[in-house]
Amino acid sequence: MKRKEQFVAKTFAGLETILKEELETLGAENCQLSKRAVTFEGDFDLLYKTNYYSRFALRILWQVHQFDFRDNKQFYENIYKYPAENVLDEKGKLAISVTMHNTIFQTPLFAAQLAKDAICDRFRERTDTRPSVDKEHPDVQFHLHLNENMATLFLDASGDSLHKRGYRVSIHPAQINEVLAAGIIKLSGWKHDCDFIDPMCGSGTILIEAAMQALNIPAGFYRKYFGFYTWKNFDRRLWNKITAEADIHDDVPVDFYGYDISPRFIGMAQANVRAARLADFIHLQSRSMFEVSVKNTPSCILFNPPYGERLDMEDISDFYKNIGDALKQHFAGCKAFIISSNMEGIKNIGLHPSRKYPLFNGPLECKFLRYDLYAGTKKNTAVRQTYGLDEKNVKKNDGIKR
Repeated sequence: MKRKEQFVAKTFAGLETILKEELETLGAENCQLSKRAVTFEGDFDLLYKTNYYSRFALRILWQVHQFDFRDNKQFYENIYKYPAENVLDEKGKLAISVTMHNTIFQTPLFAAQLAKDAICDRFRERTDTRPSVDKEHPDVQFHLHLNENMATLFLDASGDSLHKRGYRVSIHPAQINEVLAAGIIKLSGWKHDCDFIDPMCGSGTILIEAAMQALNIPAGFYRKYFGFYTWKNFDRRLWNKITAEADIHDDVPVDFYGYDISPRFIGMAQANVRAARLADFIHLQSRSMFEVSVKNTPSCILFNPPYGERLDMEDISDFYKNIGDALKQHFAGCKAFIISSNMEGIKNIGLHPSRKYPLFNGPLECKFLRYDLYAGTKKNTAVRQTYGLDEKNVKKNDGIKR
């Protein structure tokens, strides 16, 4: 039986539940929700699998050591005991980051320095040489979490944040994080069974994430590097086996449409879509949302409009009012989803959301809102769905008992 390891997956506030569900699907056991994280157990294979397949994790940490300490000496001795030579070469490069709460240390920097000394002294006493420190490009990135007198040592298996999928070659000034984009698509409930439209697509992130989900492309498919690549115990054969198991679809029976009023942003989106090799699925056009009509009903409308934070907007209230008008006039019969931090703007949409989710886009507190868009009134739509009548017949048969 393979040994059970302890892991932590980091994510955005509001995405913890869908991350937990995803991890369980990947084979994780004993998943526990935490603040912006999920702790879980599994064999070592799961470390590779979660990094490659997870859409909703920002980072995967492997817990390798935990101990109590009362003073600097005991802290040093316990770090010294950890066999870092199993993952780090004697001439390798390391980095240590520290987060702490109510500990004996005055600064994280001192705790990191003491931990670094313990690891390097262990190497020097065994091999007469020691690793060097490289904060930018370490072979092994250690994370130390100190809570009162409890220390937990993690290895960062991801390296760069997992939101860096590897397909982005052109950067939008107000782009949405890829993990957040994948998360709101999941929260929308879209089942890949109708067309997907982003009417303010910017550099195309939401469209690319939606297409990846529909085609079952792993989140890490385009990445060229993970943190564990430079670990001494990296198992290339196991990694190749796990990545080869991906069941990527050749086609999907829906289309993806992206629009943006800016030709420059559409150019960015086209570059990113080509890098993701999804140009056969995602159709892009430089047009204003206020001029666009839905091609097939129902469709899923999902977008991240400007908040007025990083993109200058002359009158954000009027802008959001126009969004509401466009949804009512051009996207009837669809479900629309909007994420925004501009609460005043949201009020001016003029539609009642059927669902609300609190989320964060970086430091910005946001609402993710669902709008059910009806042709005519909601009441008449319910009648048509119940009796199979079009709008004209509903008016003629006003005597129907409701």
